[in-house]
Order: sequence, then C-alpha cells, then structure tokens
Amino acid sequence: MSRNVNHINVNAATRTRGPTLELLILALPIIAMMVSRMLMGFIDFVMVSRLGTEAQAAISPASLFVFVLACLGLGIANAVQTFVSQADGRGEPKKGGAFAWQSFYIAAFFGLLTIPFAATTEIWYGWIATLGGHSETVTRMEIGYVRIALWSVAPSIVCIGLNGFFNGIQKPWVAFIAVAVSLVTNLAGNWLLIFGNLGFPQLGIIGAAYATVAAWCARALVLAGAMLLPRYDRKYNTRHSTAFDWKKMAGLIRVGGPTSLGWLVDIGSWTIFLVLIMPTFGTAAMAASNVGLQLMHLSFMPAIGIGIALCSQVGFAVGEKKPDLAVLRARVAFRVTVVYMGLIGVLFLLARAPLIRLFNYDPAVVEVGSLVLIWAAVFQVFDAMAITHINALRGAGDTRWPAIMMGVLCWTIFICGGYLLAWKVPAWGINGPWSMCTLYIVLFGSVSMWRWFGGRWRSIRLFDEKHPAPIAVEPPDEAPVGTSTAGVEPELNGQPDGEPSLAGTER
Repeated sequence: MSRNVNHINVNAATRTRGPTLELLILALPIIAMMVSRMLMGFIDFVMVSRLGTEAQAAISPASLFVFVLACLGLGIANAVQTFVSQADGRGEPKKGGAFAWQSFYIAAFFGLLTIPFAATTEIWYGWIATLGGHSETVTRMEIGYVRIALWSVAPSIVCIGLNGFFNGIQKPWVAFIAVAVSLVTNLAGNWLLIFGNLGFPQLGIIGAAYATVAAWCARALVLAGAMLLPRYDRKYNTRHSTAFDWKKMAGLIRVGGPTSLGWLVDIGSWTIFLVLIMPTFGTAAMAASNVGLQLMHLSFMPAIGIGIALCSQVGFAVGEKKPDLAVLRARVAFRVTVVYMGLIGVLFLLARAPLIRLFNYDPAVVEVGSLVLIWAAVFQVFDAMAITHINALRGAGDTRWPAIMMGVLCWTIFICGGYLLAWKVPAWGINGPWSMCTLYIVLFGSVSMWRWFGGRWRSIRLFDEKHPAPIAVEPPDEAPVGTSTAGVEPELNGQPDGEPSLAGTER
C-alpha cells in the first residue's frame, strides 16, 4: 500500500512533465558527462597534436587499442545499469548496491590480465604497427602510449560499473561530477607531463598516457566515495553488500557479455580501420581520419548520453511491468536524437573544410578530412537509429542478438569490404573504405530498430519471478504499440504524458 501512496505523491509533484522534458531532465547530466568524457579524448588529441602530424596520427589508434583490450570488462560492468534500474522499478532497490560492487571484482580480474600485455607491448604492438605500415616514429609513439595507458583498464571498469549504478537509480549528476574531476586531472596532467611545465619531465605523448591513468583513478575514487554515502547505503545497501556474488556476477556476464563482444567488435573494427586500412593511403589519411573521428564525437557522444538515459527509463518501465511505456520512451528518445544528429550531419556537410582546419592546416589532411566528413554526414540519422534502439534493447535485457548482428555486419561489410576496396580499387582512395563504413551503419541502424519493434524483449526476465513485483495496471486508453501518440495524452498512475511511477527511486 505504501508503494502506491508513493506513486501518487511523486506523480502529483511532477504532473506537468511531458515525456520529452523528462527525458531531457534525466539525459542532460548524462550528456554533460559524455561531453566531458569526449573532452578528455579531445584534450589529449589537441595537446598531442602540438607535437606534430606524426603524433596526431599516433594518438587515436593507440588509445583505441587500449579501449579494445578493456572492452570485455567494460561491457560486463556496463550491465550494472540494466539490473539496478530494473530492480529499482520492481521496488527492490537494496539489490542495487550488490550489483555495483561486482564491478570491483570485474576490474580486479581484467586488471591482472593487462599486466602481461603491458610488459610485452613493444612485441605485439610493434608487430601490428609493422603490419599496418606505420612509420618508425609513429610506431614508437604508439608503443610508448599504450604501455602506460593500459594501467587505466582496471579503474575504467570500476567507473563504468559505478556510472551504471548512478545512472540506473537516475542520479546522473554524481557521475557527471566524477567526470568533471577526471577532466581537470587529465588537463593538468597533460599540461605538466606532455610539455614539462613547472619542472616536470617533458614526456611527450607518454605524458598524455600518464595523465589518462591519473584521470581514470580520480574518477573512480569520486564515484566510490559517493556510493558509500549514508543516503545511498540506506536505500541501496551500498556499504553492506560488498561480497562477491556468483549469482549476480553470472547475471552481469549473461547480459553484459554480449555487450562486451559487441563493443569489442565495434571498437576493434575501428582500430583495424585506423591501424591497418587507413595507413595504406599515407600518414595524411591517418591524421585526417583521426580528425574526422574526433569531430564525430561531437555528434554521437551526446546521442549516447540520451541513449543511456533511455536505457534507465526502459529498465525502470520493464521492472514496473509497463512495456508500452518503454516503447513510448524509445520513440521520444529517437525523435530527439535524430533531430540532433541530423543537424550535426548538415554542419559536417556545409562546414567540412573549416572544421578540419581547426585541427590541422596541412592541405592534404584538409582535403582527405573533408571527404571523411561527407560520408559522416550521410550516416548520421542511421547512427541515431542504432544508438537509440540498442540502448532501449539493453535496458530491456536484450543484448545477445544485437551483438551478433553487429559482429556479422561489421566484419563482413565495414572491415572485409573496406579492406578489399582499399587494396583492389585503390583509385577510389579513402572513399572505398568510408563508403563501406557508411553502409554498415545504415544497415545496423535499420536492423536495430526492426529488432526493437519486433518486441522479443517483452518476454525477457532478468529476475527470479517466484516473488514478482506488483503489476502496475495500464489505463484502457494507453496508446498501443506501434501507433502514433500525436494528440494523445496517456495517463499512467494518474499522471499525464506517460510519466512512469517513481516508487523505489530517490529523486
């Protein structure tokens, strides 16, 4: 009974919110967090670029390789958000703390695995760089960066898991504050160690790697300290559920494992694209593609922020047994994301050369980079389609099928297709590989939307239903799945515009 009273009280206080406004209120701090995270990579890129075009060519492939090696742990820890949000929606918030703590054990395991990679970086990365035809100078810079940056794997996994906890309970401002602290740490570390200011050693690109490790550690400390605050312990049992839990870990692996493989495929493919395919067109093409990728962050990082907010909304709605509300949430998020990314695509198309010159005035880099942004403009709407519906599926616990489709499309079209065009049709230049990248994103965005509206996620159950949470009754005039909501104001639990019940959350 008290649970229903909470529904009424909170709904009355937020009666005037519409679904778009609620999404933006939840998403804005997450977007700020994603933009801040983007700024960390952007700052690295810009500051390292001052060392010359070769350093600019080295920084993106090297940082992507570190992310590839962390992907398996990051994806599993990322599933914390799905379980925490659904537990909160079911009215069982005390399960959330235990899921958050499992991310520390995931981090410890993958941290140990990085030790042999860090010790043998010169061997395995040197072989890869030679295979890709990198210059000796670029290779030396990449090896130096990777060897140090690998020590960021463990704290980054902790950060992803605790981010998932705070986003899952819809407290994204905590994660944003942690990212802001890490951003300041990274900026200061770069200034001190890349250029040797204030008496510190001048380490060049290696200094950026040390700053990256320090930034991830600072972020993890802020998140862990916040999680242990009494307010979160009282509701989510964050101080008293620290033990390793095989059952919860198995759940995270089951849901997050496919996400890990999906990230491994996606980021791994981009790494191969930048390390093995683009070098066939020269150092200028490598630098131009790296600049293009940095500019694309302006588009997809805020969109991912909206997607993370959507993941929590969908997880909460599924936990409350309101699948039609989850569909409404996804529809609203897609509208917001597609408008934003579409406008960024127009910007890429109309201002491509000036945007490239923000990073590099080399005429060869500007020419190739302009072509890259034309292709990026083409796939923006489809990228929005993929980002929205993959996060909606993740919130519902449907992660295996999307990961399989990503792997199939990515490696057959993006990598194999791009590689064949680069070597068999060299007259097309970088247009060959980038056209295959565009085709991959168009197809993956389309099948992701199809999967969501196919509704298989409705039958997924992440929690034991021996003691099911109370079922929230949908009103008779709720818009059915797949129909337009224009002109309709669905009312759930006495609240207009599809506002979910907020019992079990602390807003």
